[in-house]
Amino acid sequence: MKKVSVVMCTYNGCKYIGEQLDSLARQTYSIHEIIIQDDKSTDNTVEIIKDFQSTHQDINIRLYINQQNKGFNRNFLSAILRADGDYIACCDQDDIWEDIKLETLVNEVGDAVLIFHNSSIFDGKETNGLLHKRNIPEYPSELSNILSPRSYGHQIMFRKDIIETIRPYSNLNISYDYFINTISSLIGKVKYTDKALVKWRRHNEAATYSARSVKESKIDGYKRALAALFRKNNIDTTRKYFNILAGIHSDNKDTERIINKMSKISIANIVCICYLCLKHKNELATDCKGFTRYIRALFIPLFFIRDYGQYIIKEK
Repeated sequence: MKKVSVVMCTYNGCKYIGEQLDSLARQTYSIHEIIIQDDKSTDNTVEIIKDFQSTHQDINIRLYINQQNKGFNRNFLSAILRADGDYIACCDQDDIWEDIKLETLVNEVGDAVLIFHNSSIFDGKETNGLLHKRNIPEYPSELSNILSPRSYGHQIMFRKDIIETIRPYSNLNISYDYFINTISSLIGKVKYTDKALVKWRRHNEAATYSARSVKESKIDGYKRALAALFRKNNIDTTRKYFNILAGIHSDNKDTERIINKMSKISIANIVCICYLCLKHKNELATDCKGFTRYIRALFIPLFFIRDYGQYIIKEK
């Protein structure tokens, strides 16, 4: 039986953490350990966790409290290093897991390095559709995971053998979930199961919350992608991120070329990257057909700069 470590990071989560902890206790697959790392909460989050420990002594719960606030990315990356299970599943403090989540992932992971799933969007009372509405292949390609990572932290379960690859970067303020997804893809296969295994709570106190913007047309989205080429902050952030990836080897020559050129963005390099993305259009634009597939593949690197270039790695 494979051992699964659940890693939860907390910060001022007293409002919802009780429901999440209860959903962990209901898992149909036995949890090897629950590692909880609190980021210096100022509410009674820690007291709630300790009460849960005392009433669930059959569960191996290891609580750590940071001496200094790390922020949620560093908190997760450092907490993951404490896990010793065969697999590690990340857990937000404010969601609710379906009882069969871990059982489903363990049964379906196979030889993949990482598996992720779909989620139900949850407003606290009812679910309102799915997080992933577009088609995602069962095995997204390496290049797709690098340029269009789509796994959120609460969805991922991965093998412990990537910990040593993560370790040198655990002090960086880097989007831990996309980074782990990408590392896993460079090492082996990433798998997706289109099953909603978590009620993903959306509220304005969540660390990843952002208010919904006015819905834009596809043409406006493409225009913003082109405009991002002239945003220094987006370009610098993209370069820094791909400079990190350049230190992790891939056996795929096109992947290596794209990573290298994204780390040294110039107009000439963007043209080359876009050409390579067109070459791999069938794996990068799986939800498109005909001419639209060509256009979307062409813009994939620009979408990365536009979207992920805003936040995927930060100085502080």
